[in-house]
Amino acid sequence: MELPHLTLQQRPAKNLAARLEGTLVVDDASNYLGVLSGDHLVEVAWPPGCAVAERGSSLVVLDGDGRSVGEVGAVIVLGGGYAGPERAHAVSPTGRGRIFAVAGACGLPAGPGLPPSRGVRS
Repeated sequence: MELPHLTLQQRPAKNLAARLEGTLVVDDASNYLGVLSGDHLVEVAWPPGCAVAERGSSLVVLDGDGRSVGEVGAVIVLGGGYAGPERAHAVSPTGRGRIFAVAGACGLPAGPGLPPSRGVRS
């Protein structure tokens, strides 16, 4: 089984202050991880260093330090903002004009399902 793809930022997006909450899902058509918010699939540009991994029978998103920040099928809360791919420092595999750029490590949850951290992470 091929792991789903993440849209990764080439460098961290900054000065974004929106919140995205929804279910972390794999888009079957493009095999990328996105967030299902209501009935809308949102493409997410993850900070540099994030990756997808298998943990047991689950797929998880890992931050740059290898910590799990979300599991496919679970609710996730991200901090960042909607932007065009250029401002998000990312290339959209789906060709969407707007994606949700996670605002660096501070936009990632402190743990699965938790709200984004603010400042230094433990």
